[in-house]
Amino acid sequence: MLHLTRIFPPKLVSMVALLCLAALNGACMALPSPAGQPDAAQLNAPRTPEFSTTQIPADKLVAPGGAKPATKNGCPGLDSALVQVAASPDPLEQARQSLMTVKDGKIQVVLLLSQGDTGFLQNYDVEIGTQTGSQVQAFVPPGLLCDLAKTDEVLTISPATRAIPQ
Repeated sequence: MLHLTRIFPPKLVSMVALLCLAALNGACMALPSPAGQPDAAQLNAPRTPEFSTTQIPADKLVAPGGAKPATKNGCPGLDSALVQVAASPDPLEQARQSLMTVKDGKIQVVLLLSQGDTGFLQNYDVEIGTQTGSQVQAFVPPGLLCDLAKTDEVLTISPATRAIPQ
């Protein structure tokens, strides 16, 4: 038996073998059909069915199951988890169940402000924790989350991240 790898580098032998296989496979797969004649794939392909379309007037469209279209929550920049908390009958319990930190009737959040000035936050009974530039960690009463989110000074309000032991 001839061992080409003793004469040529093994990578070269492998590359030549792959090229030969590719050439043989391509020669078998790319046989041209005579002009005007369908090839085997065309003969065995299922026919595409014809479908008709119906236009439904926009005023007659109904969502499946009578679902109502989504509407804005009215609290721009307020994280969806906090929207649920604010809308809950017991927001502090909802916050606890959502693993948010609650202290003295307030929920720990992160505020992203349009500027670094935090003076306006005293009007919302906000207890400021730490601040880095325009990012403020603070405790906010749940009933004021939406009002605070509507101010020009606040870009976003999201729950503060909390380390969860594993």
